Amino acid sequence: MAEIDFVIAWVDGEDPEWKKRKAAAIGSELSDDREERYRDWDLLRYWFRGVEKFAPWVRKVWFICDQEPPAWLNRECPKLEIVRHEDFLPEEYRPAFSSHPIELNMHRIKGLSEHFVYFNDDMFLLSPVNEDFFFRNGLPRDSALLNPVPTLDLRGREKDARIFTIPLNNMEYLNRSYSFRKSVKKNPLKWLNYRYGKSLFRNLLLMVWPRFVGFDELHLPQAFLKSSFVKAWETDGDVMDATSRHSIRNDRDVNQWLVREQQLARGEFVPRSPKTGLVFDLDRDNEAVARTIRQQTVKMICMNDAAFEKNRFQAIRGQLQAAFQTILPHPSVFEKEEAGRK
Repeated sequence: MAEIDFVIAWVDGEDPEWKKRKAAAIGSELSDDREERYRDWDLLRYWFRGVEKFAPWVRKVWFICDQEPPAWLNRECPKLEIVRHEDFLPEEYRPAFSSHPIELNMHRIKGLSEHFVYFNDDMFLLSPVNEDFFFRNGLPRDSALLNPVPTLDLRGREKDARIFTIPLNNMEYLNRSYSFRKSVKKNPLKWLNYRYGKSLFRNLLLMVWPRFVGFDELHLPQAFLKSSFVKAWETDGDVMDATSRHSIRNDRDVNQWLVREQQLARGEFVPRSPKTGLVFDLDRDNEAVARTIRQQTVKMICMNDAAFEKNRFQAIRGQLQAAFQTILPHPSVFEKEEAGRK
């Protein structure tokens, strides 16, 4: 089995110096600058505890940040590599307050393994996983689930949001560079695979269209080949460069989903069931989120932030911290000893 790394991007949205730098970069009416894009839930230590307990085989954790890492983080841990933006982002792409430039340039991290798994900081492991869960035969495990991109009222689905234009942009560039018909003809059993369950029937129905119509984006930790990013820059360097120059999220951006979709189009993946984890929107059913964590009913979880008042945020944060403490009470090697005892 090839060596596998984890990559996680983190930001402390309460850091006053970071806030000043971000405020100076805002100026476009097409920017998505909602507070929940940057809010820190103080759950990061449980992310590291989960990695140590549930994926001890990982070679390195690459921790991307543009500010001082948490004081409790053990910088001497041999498995930890702290990556500042200036370490891999070209000067013309800095400062970056959007995740998109960071994601699209991860392949530039010096020393990163060819096989890596990318996590947002709201994605956690809840139970043991092995290397085969993410990669098999040197290829990422994934599910090619077709699903049309909704083009009606893209901006109206979420106040001041821009995320819903991204799948549309991704499809524009995917179809520019890849043929749907050729992709299916080359790897038919990767598109029509029994592991997809009921989604297999939707794939069959959408095969009548001559172009990629869109994908289910599962919003969970994603397995990548580093070389896939190199190929994406070769085929779509214009939009990758334009996106990387946007300090704040923009309607015209693409994101790392495009790289994932290109892996699918080339057949560089091994099919698996899409039932690998659960995605929750916080403040809808927070007890269900906490219960899922405590009972460890899935291997992975993502907890999408939402807009709510500070008091509500603090209450939910305490509820989630208590749930994680139940399953991950012990400090990891990624924590300083004195911090871990607190």
